[in-house]
Amino acid sequence: MLLTVFAVCCAVVAAALVANGVRALRRGARSLTSLLALVAGIAVLALDVLVVVLAVVGTPVSSALLVLVLAVAGYGAVAFLVFLGAALVHGHVRVTEEAEALVVLGCGLVHGQVSPMLRSRLDRTIAVFHHSAAAGRTPVVVASGGQGEDEDRTEADAMAEYLVDHGVPSGLVHREARSRNTRENLRFSGELLRDAAVDGRTLVVTNDYHVLRTAITARRTGLDAHVLGAPTSRQAIPSAFLREFAAVLVMHGWWHLGAVAVVVALWAVALGTGLLPA
Repeated sequence: MLLTVFAVCCAVVAAALVANGVRALRRGARSLTSLLALVAGIAVLALDVLVVVLAVVGTPVSSALLVLVLAVAGYGAVAFLVFLGAALVHGHVRVTEEAEALVVLGCGLVHGQVSPMLRSRLDRTIAVFHHSAAAGRTPVVVASGGQGEDEDRTEADAMAEYLVDHGVPSGLVHREARSRNTRENLRFSGELLRDAAVDGRTLVVTNDYHVLRTAITARRTGLDAHVLGAPTSRQAIPSAFLREFAAVLVMHGWWHLGAVAVVVALWAVALGTGLLPA
């Protein structure tokens, strides 16, 4: 019964991921990150087929292998659910405090203009800026983002232009145009704030799927900041969260490899002591 539930759940998840990946293909997506949902869907489908085959074969060896596959897959599923829950909670906690500094992270331009995902980050930043201003503060805003190989200007320039066009005084907008990744975003923005002698509460704005890794990276770079999440478009959610999950796994790679090694060791002990058929 449990195997049937597992197989059905895997099939449903795989179908949803593959459907999202096919839609991304039809929209012209070609990069691995854009098609991560499709890749993950195929992987989940392959896992489902493997589980069904091992269950159908029904030999002692296949039964023992089935237990190992389910144990490792279960660990991966639990790790993803923990990541997803932490990211959603961390990204959607309502923050009402005002700030002295806002750092908005860049995420790529479309034909030199802010993308929908980046616009979501900027709109959240603008809302917090006006909330702080209404409370009598004048927070500075750091637009953080360098120039990609396929971009004709820096993300910082496009972001600063958007911020000013939407009511943020140009004198309060600082441009950090050197960064190429999240770590550099936070490190260079922190340096800019220190050089400008800006002190007090700092809020970093990114998309909700990116909040957890940004918070971890902020701590590692020594930036004392709270991270806010902006909404992510529905069609981008599967690939975005999967990409972030992979990145967080890599950040704690040895820990997760150790956990999987423990799972395999326990399976081997159970096999050796006769608790599992051999």
